[in-house]
Amino acid sequence: MTVSLRERLLEYLDQHKEVTTEQLQKVFGVSRRHIQRHLHQLVEEERVSMSLLPGSHHTGVYQSVLPRDDEFHAIPQLLKAVERVGGQNLLGKVLEQFIDQYYGKAIEKSPEFLSQEESVFMDWKKSPNGWWITMRQCPLPNTPDAEMVCQAETRIFSKHFHAPAIHFSRGETGVCQFFIPQKTQETETTSELHQDISSVKPR
Repeated sequence: MTVSLRERLLEYLDQHKEVTTEQLQKVFGVSRRHIQRHLHQLVEEERVSMSLLPGSHHTGVYQSVLPRDDEFHAIPQLLKAVERVGGQNLLGKVLEQFIDQYYGKAIEKSPEFLSQEESVFMDWKKSPNGWWITMRQCPLPNTPDAEMVCQAETRIFSKHFHAPAIHFSRGETGVCQFFIPQKTQETETTSELHQDISSVKPR
């Protein structure tokens, strides 16, 4: 699985107290502009804080604003241990159970009802043949195998909404979306469903 630069930056920032753009450029081997574009976006999202290096008017110092407690850092290690003991099958089941409890009542009702509610987890948008879910946050940020988390979310959404949920990644933005198909009188074939997915751009 290819991990996006954004995810690698977040993981690195969480493991180091303070870093500069120059340090990150050397670590990841990409252009300064590419690094800065992601850092500025993370600062806007309040995932990362920035201050000037003492004595400098230009060099920024970046820090993760996520909690740096032992429990937070133990989660990735715990998931790796689960996978070593029981393989990806057991890890998938553990992630499903966690995600089911994490979202709780936020996914226990119909999409029609949930779309009217204010949620800290997700935004809903109706399309002609189903519902788009845009996630506000990841249940397990900075997890080494983020794709396993997304797959578990997909299975849980399919279970709760009684429809084959489809996962979409927004690449380096780190924002995930899910499509929940909904059969209507106008949508009777699989080809029409695929047409809906290709014609409605996630946002």
